[in-house]
Amino acid sequence: MNISRRQKLFGVGPMGAVISIVWLRLAVWVDHVLGHVEIFANQTPVKVIGVMLAASGLGLLFWTIRTLRNWWAKEEFCTMGPFKWFRHPMYAAWITFIVPSIALYFNSWIILFFAILLHPVWHQLVIREEKVMLEKFQNEYRVYAARTGRFFPRLWNR
Repeated sequence: MNISRRQKLFGVGPMGAVISIVWLRLAVWVDHVLGHVEIFANQTPVKVIGVMLAASGLGLLFWTIRTLRNWWAKEEFCTMGPFKWFRHPMYAAWITFIVPSIALYFNSWIILFFAILLHPVWHQLVIREEKVMLEKFQNEYRVYAARTGRFFPRLWNR
């Protein structure tokens, strides 16, 4: 399975980002149509949690980019830094932290529901990337995948 330079650098990220943004826009529209169903009447705690979640997601994103810059030029398998915890830390930053933080910041059950529904979409998107990794790194990737979660750390296998 050949992989282009663009695919190597960006993977399914651009396609996933477009899907996520369209999905998020749909969630905002549905939230508006249904009259904005709030998570809590007092918005301050939810907004604070949302900001903290977004900061965590951005931290994970920058940590991933910093770790990857040393590996992109090489044809080696990276299992250090955030890759020790997530198979797809850049995507995890987006769908596990940043998108749900938007829902919390806007205090919306509807947007939070749509954020949760993004996970199955991204699980389908990364299958091709994982097939490429399995083909290239074979048993090393198989062992890594068994002990590492896609978008959530698999703490019980550490």
